[in-house]
Amino acid sequence: MHLVKVLSIFLFYISISYARAWDITDFKTDALSPFTTSARNVLYVGAGLTLTVLVFEDAIVDPTQSEFVNDKPLGSFSKFGDLAGQMIPNAVYVMGQVLAGYMGDSYGYSRAIGMLKASAYSAGVTSALKYTIREPRPGKSTETNSFPSGHSTTAFAFGGYIFEEHGWKWGIPSLAIASFVGASRLNDNRHYLHDVLAGVTIGLAYGIGISKIDKMQREKGVKDAGVTIVPLFNSDIKGLALIKEF
Repeated sequence: MHLVKVLSIFLFYISISYARAWDITDFKTDALSPFTTSARNVLYVGAGLTLTVLVFEDAIVDPTQSEFVNDKPLGSFSKFGDLAGQMIPNAVYVMGQVLAGYMGDSYGYSRAIGMLKASAYSAGVTSALKYTIREPRPGKSTETNSFPSGHSTTAFAFGGYIFEEHGWKWGIPSLAIASFVGASRLNDNRHYLHDVLAGVTIGLAYGIGISKIDKMQREKGVKDAGVTIVPLFNSDIKGLALIKEF
């Protein structure tokens, strides 16, 4: 599998703040952010839409799949959607915010850590669902990890977090990139429509939810972790993403 997979059992990250040690409530607060913040609206609407599409699979999913597979509307450009769904935009944003923090932006490190958390939590939930539900992929593939779409998840975690942090001027282009990623998964016959919708829902919910939590902490004067470590795993990389604030 090409996309970055963050397994749920490795979701714990280490936080060291200026005034307090990390405890389990930090993990719980972040993990439940799609339910405890206004991101719940995205979660409920997305879940309802995904369920509706599943109920009317013959009328919605199958015709949509056939149209994308036969017409290939994205053509060879879909390869860029595949790449963007492998957390490349997420990583570029993290590095950019680390640089911004180094240059004096008071929110730079915080936002870098926030993007890491949004990407890690959403990808972890998606990976857990993939290997629990084990839905076969479209076509003749023998893989059974179709639901939800991991590419769509991390792409919309990226788009949702940027929209919440930076507003519509940066958020709309970011969500457009994420939408292109989702469409590319149908174009390449790698996912069904409900797989993509589920990924969109999870990614957006965590992108917005983590940002909401971060904003509340900033308003209270609580700094983000001095050190954040997130284990990341894919077909090419097995290691740790680490950010330290000096």
